[in-house]
Amino acid sequence: MAIPIGKAIDKMLRKIKIETTVRQWEVVSLWGDIVGETIAKHTRAEKISFGKLYVSVDSSAWRNELMFQKEGLLKKINSRLNRAKIKEIVLR
Repeated sequence: MAIPIGKAIDKMLRKIKIETTVRQWEVVSLWGDIVGETIAKHTRAEKISFGKLYVSVDSSAWRNELMFQKEGLLKKINSRLNRAKIKEIVLR
């Protein structure tokens, strides 16, 4: 019996216990879609480590602005990830 490729991939990721890690890394590729064009012009999602998303920011003014938006950004990110949640955003 054939199953859809997406379901087969999900099953394999769960079996080898890397589903959460792979899902979290989706944020890096989806960063511009999640935060929008304006924020994406001034930031870059760099890496994820232990549930923390590290984001580089091109100026201290933008870093300060994003500090106020962290909670909203986390909600947007986590709504796209289903079960794999990001715990914190680190701006640098």
